[in-house]
Parts: sequence; C-alpha cells; structure tokens
Amino acid sequence: MECLGTYGKVTSTRGFLDRDSLLTRDELAGYIESARGCRGVKNARRALGLALFPARSPLETKTAIILTLPTKMGGYGLPRPELNSLICFRPEELKLCQAPRYEVDLCWEKQRTIVEVDSYQYHVGTEKLDADAMKRNTLKSLGWKVNSVTSGQLSGDALDVLARQLARDLGVKGKQPPARMRDWLIEELA
Repeated sequence: MECLGTYGKVTSTRGFLDRDSLLTRDELAGYIESARGCRGVKNARRALGLALFPARSPLETKTAIILTLPTKMGGYGLPRPELNSLICFRPEELKLCQAPRYEVDLCWEKQRTIVEVDSYQYHVGTEKLDADAMKRNTLKSLGWKVNSVTSGQLSGDALDVLARQLARDLGVKGKQPPARMRDWLIEELA
C-alpha cells in the first residue's frame, strides 16, 4: 500500500511526506508477474490483492489494513472501502454544506459510512478542529455515518469496539480476530 500510496515514510515530526505514487497497481502487478519463479512471488501477488489504494498516510494504511484483512490474518474482515473518495453534493444539498465536496479517508458509499483518520499532528489547532467539525456535521446532516479514528484507537479493546461499531454501520456481521493475531498484526504495522 505504501508503493501505491501518495506518501513516503521519513524520520521527521510528521513521519511522512507527500509524494506521487511510486507505481500504479498495474505496474506493480506486472513487476510481480515478471518475477515469476522467484521466492516470495506468490505472497506478493496475494498481498497486492489485499492492498487498498491510494492511501495518503501511514495511519490511513494501518487503519485500512487492520479493518479489512481477514480475521485469520489478524484483521476484522470488514468490506473493502474506497480510500480518499470525493463526495460531491447535489445542488439541493448545498444549503446544508460548508463546501461543495469533501474528500474522505475511508468510504463505503453504498452504506453511506465514512472513517476519518485523525492524526495527532495534523488535526490540531482551532482552524483544523473547526474545519473537521464542519465537515462531519455536513456529512451527518446529509445521512452519512461518520466515524473518527486516532492511533490510540488502533489497539486492544478500543479497536474491538471500533470494529463492532463499523460493522453495525455497514450492516455486516462483525468478526473478531484472535487477540494474539490482532496484536501480532498491530505490532507488524508499527
């Protein structure tokens, strides 16, 4: 997901920088196929099938992976969302909106459910808090279920509760991974 995402990890306060994707999904799939016969190709092909893109931050990647990977891999097996979707409003809805469209982090459009990933570095200060509140209020007033996720919610009981809340919003049966697999996955994504 990092190769297909629009960020790169760096050692800085923010922890990543904005950049274009390194490869398209098709380019990465072509590379994997060209390595046929090499060790790890089967796993790389399977990983590409599980990847969601384009993620814009490490925290988005971590959130999407934890929520959507199958339970046998430590995830919660929720349906795959669209990442960084643009929600555009109809003319009759604009009177309820602060902006004509919003980009949202994880979106299940059919179920009108959204996850906004809020990092501690970016979602602070009066202007950002005001903009986040206006965005969420607009989306909620138009019938969207909006869930906020911070890195503090991506472990233990808080993560289990979040996954159950999302499963309910999505109208699916929630699945609980074995705690040891969940904890292993979280550690791998750290």
